[in-house]
Amino acid sequence: MEPNASVTLRGHTLIAKFKPSALRLAVMGIVAGLIINPAAALDEDVVLDTMIDLYAQDIECGQESAAPAWTRGSVTNSKDGYRARYSRFGCDIGPRGSIVLLPGRGEGSFEYYETAIDFIDRGFGPIYVIDHRGQGLSPRMLDDHHKGHVTLFEDYVDDAQAFVQAVRTDLAYLGAGADPVMYLTTNSMGGAIGIGLFQRLGADNPFEAAAFLGAMINVNYHSFTGTSSSWLNLRIHSETGALAQARWRCGVATFWNSERCEEYAVKSAANGYEAGTRRFVENDQAMMTHSAPRYDLRTHMLDTFDWSDIAEQEYAADEKWSGPQLGGATNRWVLEAARFNREMRKSDNLHKMAHVPVMLLTGSEDLRAYNPYPAWQDRKPDLSRHTEFCDDLNASSLRLNGSTICQFVSLQGGYHELYKESDFERVKALNTVDWFFRFKSEMSAQSDAARVIASK
Repeated sequence: MEPNASVTLRGHTLIAKFKPSALRLAVMGIVAGLIINPAAALDEDVVLDTMIDLYAQDIECGQESAAPAWTRGSVTNSKDGYRARYSRFGCDIGPRGSIVLLPGRGEGSFEYYETAIDFIDRGFGPIYVIDHRGQGLSPRMLDDHHKGHVTLFEDYVDDAQAFVQAVRTDLAYLGAGADPVMYLTTNSMGGAIGIGLFQRLGADNPFEAAAFLGAMINVNYHSFTGTSSSWLNLRIHSETGALAQARWRCGVATFWNSERCEEYAVKSAANGYEAGTRRFVENDQAMMTHSAPRYDLRTHMLDTFDWSDIAEQEYAADEKWSGPQLGGATNRWVLEAARFNREMRKSDNLHKMAHVPVMLLTGSEDLRAYNPYPAWQDRKPDLSRHTEFCDDLNASSLRLNGSTICQFVSLQGGYHELYKESDFERVKALNTVDWFFRFKSEMSAQSDAARVIASK
């Protein structure tokens, strides 16, 4: 059984699970990350007004500004011709390398401008963020632009693979060379896509390390339903239950309703996205964050920001895009997400990604990630699904390499969207990711030096 390293600061706790050989360095790293590393570039008192102003400026490379540029591009998936969009924040190579970020379901790349500013302040750059197909700045998959839909979950991985290649090409153009230093970080669904990407790339993985925040490993589907935590409800809305219902709706049910698979999976999302309906509620896990200003910033970008010029200038007439707003997921999306999650957790697939160090960083109050229990058990939800994934990945890594590569860290009190959390939780998340990347970079440098010495 692996020991836990627990560090408490101002009443908040980070709990990290490490192998004994890494325990001392892990504790030192977390403490250093919490105390020594810089705080976020913006705080909640100014983030809303400051970011609204930056979005409106639409800063380009070469333009004088204290803030990094926000430029947008597209990458074509050669398999089906789909043109996914992405954002690049910053124009210069950072001394610590660049970061690729895969966001969660429903998120747009533009939502990570503030996070990009923080990472650039810490020595990274540029920061590249994809818009997954069918959401954010990318064209929609259906005529109803508010439906979150995908035909195959592997399509997301295909897009991400093409995106990474485009990033490498851009970095080479900026002067980083043919083998640039890159790190991967993700949120929610982006974690499943990142895991799928790592499993596909195998030993040819170009990343130094990856930090998966609130990763979509085994979704708490019950959290979308608003039903009580009875034994029956938890069974009906478990991964198995969600998969069975989606298979029915995308299979037998299509005989009398050909559009059933493309309908919303949850009735409450039947009207899609409606402007003016987002309202922040304090201390509500369903908000995904404790931060009212960051929640309101997203609301502003969805409800108020004028996207008309971008729509006119950056999209072809036949592309299905009129804005970043998105409603609920379709039955096909649920079917594909649940199926893919099961596939990526299999030991044969875990074995394929046992080459690059990864960290799972998850808020202890992550509604989408935790494992709920029936109310009668009087048992708090836990993150066992994430710790088990890390354990299984480490077992594969031990068999392949003789060492572990996965580290699990629980951020006490954090909700689902750690990069958009309140300042205290968010800075802890940034510092922990920063430390992990720094630690892995130093270990890699020592390993390279050892190989050079051994070759002489």
